[in-house]
Amino acid sequence: MLTEEEFLVLDYLDIFKMTSESAMREDLESYVTELLPIIKSLLKKGLIEQFFGEQWKITSKGENAISEERKALLERSGQKDKFIHYCEEFEELNREFKELVFRWQMRDEGGVLVPNDHKDLEYDFAILEKMRTIHERNKSLINNIASIFPFYRRFITRFEKAYERLMSGEFAYMDRARDSYHNIWFELHESLLKLSGMSRIE
Repeated sequence: MLTEEEFLVLDYLDIFKMTSESAMREDLESYVTELLPIIKSLLKKGLIEQFFGEQWKITSKGENAISEERKALLERSGQKDKFIHYCEEFEELNREFKELVFRWQMRDEGGVLVPNDHKDLEYDFAILEKMRTIHERNKSLINNIASIFPFYRRFITRFEKAYERLMSGEFAYMDRARDSYHNIWFELHESLLKLSGMSRIE
């Protein structure tokens, strides 16, 4: 059985497969206070391995361990059906967000899709206005999920930071920066799919 901090680090590595110590520290800082002891513990158990300097990757043993831990965590919660319901709601929101990001990246000009050069501020602002609604719904849904699994609340802080920078004109925080709204969304979505056991809906 894993501690909560070991679970969070292993879950993170299972999503990204390989990542740096600095990325883990930055993204998990609100719930993992001392990262190095957790890394050493997971390494000793054979669940992760070091790869090229400060890069870490999950092992096949680690993948099996986190899979079993997720199943046990879901059963122990006693709220599996409610959690699955929230995940289904997120899938609907995910569809809307993907469509919005696509419109952010591409424009329809006379029936031809072209990359959005972000020179048409009216076009971009219309998308950002819709983003406000998605952001509020996203926060509300995460709060519901966190009522079952509190560690998901950390995503709200990260989304808020990306959202504020995006709305202040730093457009890379929609989909290009490492800690962009889109990249944080991907991480949350993957974690929810893996914990719920649901299949990805394309």
